[in-house]
Amino acid sequence: MNTEERLKIWRALSDLFLDTEIEGSTFKYIARTVSESEFSLSEVENILWYEVYPVLESNLRSVAGVWEGWSDAWLLQNLPAAVRPTAIHGEPSIIKEIKRCWLLVAEAYAKQKA
Repeated sequence: MNTEERLKIWRALSDLFLDTEIEGSTFKYIARTVSESEFSLSEVENILWYEVYPVLESNLRSVAGVWEGWSDAWLLQNLPAAVRPTAIHGEPSIIKEIKRCWLLVAEAYAKQKA
């Protein structure tokens, strides 16, 4: 595993879990990060759901969640998820929101590739 490449992806995807309003520029940034990485869009989607989501989704359930981002050191220490889940679990509204966000990332990715 190329840790530096994965960290770039983790850093970008972690923006979907901040306690802030996500703007179009965020989706474009994530899409650009994916297109500049060694990973395919489907590989990054798996990283999202099976490495990042299990660790960071709790921030979206927090009353006063992290809004300024996580340091690279924190991401490296806590990601990927200690146990790779076999299915996506959690609050249905959060899953729905992350799926919506991922579709916007995929759209931005397709536009960059066009």
